[in-house]
Amino acid sequence: MKRPLLDVVAEVLLAQPGASLAEVAEAAGISRTTLHKHYATRDELVRAVGLRATEIWEQAVDRVADEPGTEAGLRGLLAAMIESGPQLTFLWRNPVLDEDHELTQRYIDVEKRCLSVLNRAQSQGLLAASTPDWWLLQTMFALVYTAAEAVQYGKLAPLDAPDLALGTLLHGVGARESAS
Repeated sequence: MKRPLLDVVAEVLLAQPGASLAEVAEAAGISRTTLHKHYATRDELVRAVGLRATEIWEQAVDRVADEPGTEAGLRGLLAAMIESGPQLTFLWRNPVLDEDHELTQRYIDVEKRCLSVLNRAQSQGLLAASTPDWWLLQTMFALVYTAAEAVQYGKLAPLDAPDLALGTLLHGVGARESAS
């Protein structure tokens, strides 16, 4: 099955931020002319990848709408975000996208939706109620980023990544005391 063009572009531009449009087209298995028919400039292409990444993130949050704040909901959110790691990494690593007001507003909105899932988990006793919101988000983003990168480099099996990220989010990496 052929992967979506913008997903390939995200991976190419992550690996080679200075890649030319010809190199991007070649990696995507299309001609440069075909790429230019869809995206006349590099800026248009980068914006399209940013919008795709945001849309994927929004869909990830939508998938856990029925289970916010549950362990299954947290795992589902982490799994969906880890799976879309290259797209999210592209979004998180490209400050030029911060200047796009529509994209920035969508980013803020989906970030708030993620935070509401985490806050619901706090209210259910899964996460410490005293943890500041910004720390909850940054910790989750760091876990997603690290897990997605580990999957990409073959250090972590894709099916193991969500459980490892969830376990770290819920319990940290400290040794657990054994029951006496």
